[in-house]
Amino acid sequence: MVREPEKSVSSPSPSPDRLWAEQLAMGMAFLIGILIFMALFHPKLLSVGGMVLGPNDIDAYGWMPTLGIFLQVVIHELGTIVVAWRLKLPVRLRFFGFGANATAILEDLPRRVWTDTIVGFAGPLTGTAVSIALHGIYEITKYQDASMHVGNPFFLGMACVGYFYNLFTLIPILDLEGGWIAPALAPQAWLFGLVAVVLELTNVFNLVLLCVVSFALPRFILLLRARAPRTDLGCTTPQRVLVGIGYFVLVIGLALVGSHTFEVMPRLVRAAMGD
Repeated sequence: MVREPEKSVSSPSPSPDRLWAEQLAMGMAFLIGILIFMALFHPKLLSVGGMVLGPNDIDAYGWMPTLGIFLQVVIHELGTIVVAWRLKLPVRLRFFGFGANATAILEDLPRRVWTDTIVGFAGPLTGTAVSIALHGIYEITKYQDASMHVGNPFFLGMACVGYFYNLFTLIPILDLEGGWIAPALAPQAWLFGLVAVVLELTNVFNLVLLCVVSFALPRFILLLRARAPRTDLGCTTPQRVLVGIGYFVLVIGLALVGSHTFEVMPRLVRAAMGD
Protein backbone atom coordinates (compact mmCIF):
# COMPACT_ATOMS: atom_id res chain seq x y z
CA MET A 1 0.00 0.00 0.00
CA VAL A 2 1.36 3.36 -1.01
CA ARG A 3 1.21 5.94 1.72
CA GLU A 4 -0.13 9.34 0.77
CA PRO A 5 2.20 12.22 1.47
CA GLU A 6 1.33 14.09 4.61
CA LYS A 7 -0.17 17.51 4.05
CA SER A 8 1.55 20.32 5.81
CA VAL A 9 -0.76 22.24 8.03
CA SER A 10 0.16 25.87 8.44
CA SER A 11 -0.62 27.47 11.74
CA PRO A 12 -3.13 30.27 11.51
CA SER A 13 -1.76 33.81 11.59
CA PRO A 14 -2.23 35.64 14.87
CA SER A 15 -5.12 38.07 14.94
CA PRO A 16 -4.35 41.81 14.63
CA ASP A 17 -5.40 42.30 18.25
CA ARG A 18 -2.97 39.58 19.36
CA LEU A 19 -0.14 41.17 17.37
CA TRP A 20 -0.82 44.60 18.85
CA ALA A 21 -0.88 43.06 22.33
CA GLU A 22 2.48 41.37 21.67
CA GLN A 23 3.96 44.62 20.39
CA LEU A 24 2.66 46.48 23.44
CA ALA A 25 4.05 43.90 25.85
CA MET A 26 7.44 43.77 24.14
CA GLY A 27 7.58 47.56 23.94
CA MET A 28 6.82 47.95 27.63
CA ALA A 29 9.51 45.39 28.45
CA PHE A 30 12.06 47.25 26.29
CA LEU A 31 11.11 50.62 27.79
CA ILE A 32 11.19 49.45 31.41
CA GLY A 33 14.48 47.63 30.85
CA ILE A 34 16.11 50.69 29.31
CA LEU A 35 14.83 52.96 32.07
CA ILE A 36 16.16 50.60 34.75
CA PHE A 37 19.53 50.47 33.00
CA MET A 38 19.67 54.27 32.80
CA ALA A 39 18.59 54.66 36.42
CA LEU A 40 21.48 52.42 37.46
CA PHE A 41 24.24 53.68 35.16
CA HIS A 42 23.10 57.09 33.81
CA PRO A 43 20.83 58.61 36.49
CA LYS A 44 21.64 62.20 35.48
CA LEU A 45 20.01 61.74 32.09
CA LEU A 46 16.72 60.82 33.75
CA SER A 47 16.82 63.87 36.01
CA VAL A 48 17.80 66.45 33.38
CA GLY A 49 15.24 69.14 32.61
CA GLY A 50 12.36 70.65 34.53
CA MET A 51 9.06 72.35 34.03
CA VAL A 52 8.89 74.46 30.86
CA LEU A 53 6.87 77.04 32.75
CA GLY A 54 7.57 77.09 36.47
CA PRO A 55 5.06 78.17 39.16
CA ASN A 56 6.20 81.80 39.06
CA ASP A 57 5.81 81.90 35.30
CA ILE A 58 2.30 80.44 35.48
CA ASP A 59 1.41 83.23 37.91
CA ALA A 60 2.81 85.71 35.43
CA TYR A 61 0.88 84.32 32.45
CA GLY A 62 -2.31 83.44 34.35
CA TRP A 63 -4.73 81.20 32.48
CA MET A 64 -2.97 81.58 29.13
CA PRO A 65 -0.82 78.38 29.28
CA THR A 66 -3.87 76.22 29.99
CA LEU A 67 -5.81 77.83 27.16
CA GLY A 68 -2.84 77.54 24.80
CA ILE A 69 -2.41 73.82 25.45
CA PHE A 70 -6.16 73.21 25.12
CA LEU A 71 -6.32 75.03 21.78
CA GLN A 72 -3.35 73.07 20.41
CA VAL A 73 -5.02 69.76 21.29
CA VAL A 74 -8.29 70.92 19.71
CA ILE A 75 -6.59 72.06 16.48
CA HIS A 76 -4.65 68.78 16.34
CA GLU A 77 -7.90 66.81 16.51
CA LEU A 78 -9.65 69.16 14.07
CA GLY A 79 -6.95 68.33 11.51
CA THR A 80 -7.94 64.67 11.77
CA ILE A 81 -11.66 65.44 11.50
CA VAL A 82 -11.27 67.71 8.45
CA VAL A 83 -9.17 65.16 6.57
CA ALA A 84 -11.64 62.38 7.41
CA TRP A 85 -14.49 64.59 6.15
CA ARG A 86 -12.58 65.31 2.93
CA LEU A 87 -12.11 61.55 2.44
CA LYS A 88 -15.86 61.09 2.96
CA LEU A 89 -15.35 58.91 6.02
CA PRO A 90 -18.01 58.81 8.74
CA VAL A 91 -16.94 61.42 11.28
CA ARG A 92 -17.26 60.44 14.92
CA LEU A 93 -16.25 62.85 17.65
CA ARG A 94 -14.51 62.10 20.91
CA PHE A 95 -13.80 64.90 23.34
CA PHE A 96 -10.33 63.66 24.10
CA GLY A 97 -6.86 64.12 22.60
CA PHE A 98 -4.02 61.76 21.77
CA GLY A 99 -5.52 60.56 18.49
CA ALA A 100 -8.87 59.56 19.95
CA ASN A 101 -10.77 60.94 16.98
CA ALA A 102 -8.63 59.02 14.48
CA THR A 103 -9.46 55.80 16.33
CA ALA A 104 -13.15 56.70 16.58
CA ILE A 105 -13.30 57.27 12.82
CA LEU A 106 -11.23 54.30 11.65
CA GLU A 107 -11.73 51.44 14.10
CA ASP A 108 -15.10 50.25 12.72
CA LEU A 109 -14.15 50.61 9.04
CA PRO A 110 -12.54 47.95 6.80
CA ARG A 111 -8.78 48.29 6.83
CA ARG A 112 -7.41 50.41 3.97
CA VAL A 113 -3.78 51.01 4.78
CA TRP A 114 -3.29 54.16 2.72
CA THR A 115 -6.49 55.78 3.99
CA ASP A 116 -5.63 54.87 7.59
CA THR A 117 -2.20 56.42 7.10
CA ILE A 118 -3.55 59.70 5.72
CA VAL A 119 -5.92 60.05 8.66
CA GLY A 120 -3.11 59.11 11.05
CA PHE A 121 -0.82 61.81 9.67
CA ALA A 122 -3.48 64.53 9.65
CA GLY A 123 -3.45 65.39 13.35
CA PRO A 124 0.32 65.37 13.94
CA LEU A 125 1.00 67.41 10.79
CA THR A 126 -1.67 69.97 11.73
CA GLY A 127 -0.37 70.18 15.28
CA THR A 128 3.23 70.52 14.09
CA ALA A 129 2.23 73.38 11.78
CA VAL A 130 0.67 75.18 14.77
CA SER A 131 3.82 74.64 16.86
CA ILE A 132 6.02 76.00 14.05
CA ALA A 133 3.73 79.05 13.80
CA LEU A 134 4.05 79.66 17.55
CA HIS A 135 7.82 79.29 17.25
CA GLY A 136 7.76 81.84 14.44
CA ILE A 137 5.76 84.29 16.59
CA TYR A 138 8.41 83.94 19.28
CA GLU A 139 11.13 84.79 16.75
CA ILE A 140 9.17 87.90 15.73
CA THR A 141 8.80 89.05 19.34
CA LYS A 142 12.58 88.85 19.75
CA TYR A 143 12.89 92.07 17.76
CA GLN A 144 10.39 94.04 19.83
CA ASP A 145 13.15 94.75 22.33
CA ALA A 146 16.30 95.40 20.32
CA SER A 147 18.45 95.54 23.47
CA MET A 148 17.60 92.04 24.77
CA HIS A 149 16.65 89.94 21.73
CA VAL A 150 14.93 87.51 24.11
CA GLY A 151 11.37 87.61 22.88
CA ASN A 152 8.28 86.38 24.67
CA PRO A 153 9.07 82.89 26.01
CA PHE A 154 5.36 82.10 26.35
CA PHE A 155 5.09 81.42 22.61
CA LEU A 156 8.22 79.28 22.59
CA GLY A 157 6.92 77.37 25.62
CA MET A 158 3.63 76.65 23.84
CA ALA A 159 5.57 75.54 20.75
CA CYS A 160 7.67 73.23 22.92
CA VAL A 161 4.55 71.64 24.43
CA GLY A 162 3.18 71.13 20.93
CA TYR A 163 6.38 69.52 19.68
CA PHE A 164 6.34 66.93 22.46
CA TYR A 165 2.59 66.35 22.27
CA ASN A 166 2.68 65.66 18.52
CA LEU A 167 5.74 63.44 18.92
CA PHE A 168 3.91 61.45 21.60
CA THR A 169 0.96 60.83 19.28
CA LEU A 170 3.38 59.30 16.73
CA ILE A 171 4.36 56.41 19.04
CA PRO A 172 3.44 53.40 16.86
CA ILE A 173 0.76 51.82 19.05
CA LEU A 174 -3.02 52.00 18.98
CA ASP A 175 -4.93 54.11 19.85
CA LEU A 176 -2.31 56.75 19.11
CA GLU A 177 -2.05 58.07 15.56
CA GLY A 178 1.31 56.42 15.07
CA GLY A 179 -0.51 53.10 15.34
CA TRP A 180 -2.54 53.91 12.23
CA ILE A 181 0.60 54.93 10.30
CA ALA A 182 2.71 51.91 11.31
CA PRO A 183 1.00 49.34 9.00
CA ALA A 184 2.13 51.34 5.95
CA LEU A 185 5.81 51.22 6.93
CA ALA A 186 7.92 48.63 5.13
CA PRO A 187 10.59 46.62 7.01
CA GLN A 188 13.31 48.60 5.19
CA ALA A 189 11.79 51.85 6.46
CA TRP A 190 11.73 50.51 10.02
CA LEU A 191 15.39 49.44 9.74
CA PHE A 192 16.82 52.70 8.43
CA GLY A 193 14.41 54.82 10.45
CA LEU A 194 15.20 53.10 13.74
CA VAL A 195 18.94 53.49 13.13
CA ALA A 196 18.45 57.23 12.55
CA VAL A 197 16.21 57.59 15.61
CA VAL A 198 18.67 55.75 17.86
CA LEU A 199 21.50 58.00 16.63
CA GLU A 200 19.41 61.06 17.50
CA LEU A 201 18.55 59.53 20.87
CA THR A 202 22.23 59.01 21.71
CA ASN A 203 22.91 62.61 20.71
CA VAL A 204 20.18 64.19 22.89
CA PHE A 205 18.18 62.14 25.37
CA ASN A 206 14.43 62.47 24.85
CA LEU A 207 12.04 60.31 26.87
CA VAL A 208 9.24 60.52 24.28
CA LEU A 209 11.63 59.53 21.51
CA LEU A 210 12.73 56.60 23.66
CA CYS A 211 9.07 55.51 23.78
CA VAL A 212 8.94 55.64 19.98
CA VAL A 213 11.99 53.38 19.74
CA SER A 214 10.74 51.00 22.43
CA PHE A 215 7.43 50.36 20.67
CA ALA A 216 8.75 50.52 17.10
CA LEU A 217 11.41 47.86 17.67
CA PRO A 218 8.87 45.08 18.47
CA ARG A 219 6.97 45.94 15.29
CA PHE A 220 10.17 45.54 13.29
CA ILE A 221 10.98 42.23 15.02
CA LEU A 222 7.50 40.84 14.32
CA LEU A 223 7.89 41.73 10.64
CA LEU A 224 11.34 40.10 10.45
CA ARG A 225 10.00 36.90 12.01
CA ALA A 226 7.12 36.96 9.52
CA ARG A 227 4.75 36.86 12.47
CA ALA A 228 3.12 40.12 11.43
CA PRO A 229 1.74 40.37 7.87
CA ARG A 230 3.22 42.79 5.32
CA THR A 231 0.33 45.24 5.50
CA ASP A 232 2.53 47.85 3.81
CA LEU A 233 2.04 45.92 0.54
CA GLY A 234 -1.46 47.39 0.50
CA CYS A 235 0.23 50.65 -0.60
CA THR A 236 2.07 51.35 -3.82
CA THR A 237 5.86 51.64 -3.77
CA PRO A 238 5.82 55.48 -4.01
CA GLN A 239 3.31 55.59 -1.17
CA ARG A 240 5.48 53.36 1.02
CA VAL A 241 8.55 55.50 0.31
CA LEU A 242 6.61 58.67 1.09
CA VAL A 243 5.24 57.27 4.36
CA GLY A 244 8.63 55.92 5.47
CA ILE A 245 10.44 59.20 4.85
CA GLY A 246 7.59 61.35 6.15
CA TYR A 247 7.12 59.42 9.38
CA PHE A 248 10.75 59.31 10.48
CA VAL A 249 11.54 62.87 9.32
CA LEU A 250 8.58 64.07 11.39
CA VAL A 251 9.60 61.99 14.42
CA ILE A 252 13.25 63.06 14.36
CA GLY A 253 12.40 66.68 13.55
CA LEU A 254 9.93 66.99 16.42
CA ALA A 255 12.39 65.36 18.82
CA LEU A 256 15.19 67.66 17.70
CA VAL A 257 13.34 70.98 17.98
CA GLY A 258 11.41 69.84 21.06
CA SER A 259 14.59 68.97 22.95
CA HIS A 260 16.29 72.20 21.87
CA THR A 261 13.43 74.46 22.94
CA PHE A 262 13.08 72.57 26.21
CA GLU A 263 16.76 73.14 27.00
CA VAL A 264 16.73 76.88 26.27
CA MET A 265 13.37 77.68 27.89
CA PRO A 266 14.55 78.12 31.53
CA ARG A 267 17.24 80.62 30.48
CA LEU A 268 14.82 82.57 28.29
CA VAL A 269 12.18 82.74 31.02
CA ARG A 270 14.70 84.05 33.55
CA ALA A 271 15.99 86.64 31.09
CA ALA A 272 12.48 87.81 30.16
CA MET A 273 11.50 88.18 33.84
CA GLY A 274 14.74 89.99 34.70
CA ASP A 275 16.07 87.30 37.04
